[in-house]
Amino acid sequence: MEARLWDEMMQSKHGHFYSLCILQNKKDIIKWFNIVTLSISGAGGILGWKVWTNFPVIVCIIIAVMQLIKLLQPQIIPSDKELDKLNKVINFYVDYYNKLESLWYDHYNNRINDEEAQRRFYELKESEKSINDLVNEVIKKGVNKKAYKSAEVDTNSYVQRTFNR
Repeated sequence: MEARLWDEMMQSKHGHFYSLCILQNKKDIIKWFNIVTLSISGAGGILGWKVWTNFPVIVCIIIAVMQLIKLLQPQIIPSDKELDKLNKVINFYVDYYNKLESLWYDHYNNRINDEEAQRRFYELKESEKSINDLVNEVIKKGVNKKAYKSAEVDTNSYVQRTFNR
């Protein structure tokens, strides 16, 4: 049972770090989108200068790009609702991990036997049902390999620092 608890703890910690990476990526997308749109919008005043009368095609392209970005914004930029859902997943993983760690310590230090650990473990596993749909919606619809690797490194580092394993 100890090995099963350990594996679940590591999966939970990895899910937590992966969720944090995904959240940071989404925030970076929002930041860069805002920078680009503000830069292009700021160029609107410049487009009125007399020099641009000789380059009407370039002005039309810039305006078309601005309009296209505005139309695509809902598909490119994560919404506040999506970020809230991701925060709920992160909070779940933090809470779930803490409960698993407490259970693992109880079992590891022989404060509870295998039967009690198994009973409590499967009670905890039941709590996953409430968040699974949300996890699948905001995290597992497409695995970000870079974020996955980063979460793996963070998880291994955490385990090394915390448990010296």
